[in-house]
Amino acid sequence: MTDPAPAPRLALHGLEKRYGPRRALAALDLELGRGTIHGILGENGAGKSTLVRIVAGALRADAGTVAVDGVPLPPGVPRAARAAGVGVVFQHFALIGALSVAENLALAAPELAGDGPASPRRLAAAAAELAARHGLAIGDPRARVETLPVGTRARVEILRALSGPMKVLLLDEPTAVLTPGETADLFAMLQRLRAADALVVLITHKLGEALEVCDRVSVMRAGARVTSVATRELSPAALARLMVGDAVTTHAGAAPRDTARAGSEHERAAAAAASLLAVHALSTGGGSGETALHDIELMVGAGEICGIAGVDGNGQDELAAALYGLSPRAGEVRIGGAVVAEGDVAAVQRAGAALIPGDRRRDGLAPRLRIWENALLSRPLLARVAPRGMLDPTAARAVAAELAKRYRIVHTALDQPVADLSGGNQQRLIVGRALATAPRVLIAVNPTRGLDVAATAHVHATLTDAARGGAAVLLISTDLDELAALCSRLFVLYRGRLAGPVAPDDRGRLAALMAGIAA
Repeated sequence: MTDPAPAPRLALHGLEKRYGPRRALAALDLELGRGTIHGILGENGAGKSTLVRIVAGALRADAGTVAVDGVPLPPGVPRAARAAGVGVVFQHFALIGALSVAENLALAAPELAGDGPASPRRLAAAAAELAARHGLAIGDPRARVETLPVGTRARVEILRALSGPMKVLLLDEPTAVLTPGETADLFAMLQRLRAADALVVLITHKLGEALEVCDRVSVMRAGARVTSVATRELSPAALARLMVGDAVTTHAGAAPRDTARAGSEHERAAAAAASLLAVHALSTGGGSGETALHDIELMVGAGEICGIAGVDGNGQDELAAALYGLSPRAGEVRIGGAVVAEGDVAAVQRAGAALIPGDRRRDGLAPRLRIWENALLSRPLLARVAPRGMLDPTAARAVAAELAKRYRIVHTALDQPVADLSGGNQQRLIVGRALATAPRVLIAVNPTRGLDVAATAHVHATLTDAARGGAAVLLISTDLDELAALCSRLFVLYRGRLAGPVAPDDRGRLAALMAGIAA
């Protein structure tokens, strides 16, 4: 007699989840074996994050079962999932900002404290040992999480998931805030977990990443699994077609940009017209957990997409906030030739500037407000529907409905809280809101983070169209492929100082400047 085949490491059968009339998961079946890296891809709203939350016990399915090594997990019990060896890195960080790195890790794995009183020194030593074991740099384990750069927070979140018994590791968009080097380190760690017989489930919108590190991928649409296929049988274009059903342009399949021609076109345009965005000697003090900016000099002309690269945490958010009047600054900012006063958001918006913030949950949305209310969190849009200070509800809903239609925001009703939307659909709303005003100057910070391949292509086309229409676009992004595809000039922000310009295709010099090495 032959031994029976081992049970799948993770088995999902008949998973159903509804939010009102919308079906987030539709009788989903999936069995995944041990010792493999499996990718899950799909458009925004396909049900990927819902699936992760159900497996983690953070959300109860309406129907269906989840089993690890053949043992069913009780629904909606995170502690049981954790005890069964399920670790999760959620799309939005679950860390407590006021606590230290070590304290956050101890909350996830109390055994780190050992026997006896959990002294800060003991917790810090245990956290440092755990980080060293997995090859993740987390800095000082005693530092408060709220003071850390976002890339370091991401590594702490990953380490938190690894701090307990490990049979299944689910990662929801884990590389969104990591540098290429950090991403390579993460993939090496995932491959070590695979070699140790763990199952790794990677949710990503980055097709190149899925093809690079995953053994197989499953594609989801409308809450159901459409197909599962070995990555060796796929190209980026084929994978994109499986996801969205249409041929779309991806970074991996795009033709190389003629940067020399684009640069000369920009130089002619810049010589013919004054810059729409001009920054002189801009500096900020840098408060707790913030990066100080030092003597920023920058000009962006009409019809140009100018890019700023850099590792997260080097002043990108602080620069966007200072330019948009959201924080104190020294120096001068001109929009359309007019000087705008420090800290005057209304003046910045009247001058024709719009912002896509880098942290959608913190700076771009009011989570408890409804979708249509969030769509109007812009003075120019609000003025359209409340011209004399009295809101016209019909006009307000019409504006929101148009945004939802144009940017394919998957939702149940305009009255549902915006917090109920998937992260990608929240981002679509923010991008659409900013572009709906046809701004003269657009400041975009990681505008496609969390978007699927079709929505990314749509945003890129919209940014390009805005520039062709005469807008000045400042694109601040950690995605070097995105910057190379769209920008004629690039600068690098490192520890609050701007270096450049750099040719978009000069990856060697870009990498050196991003690491703080003069090149």
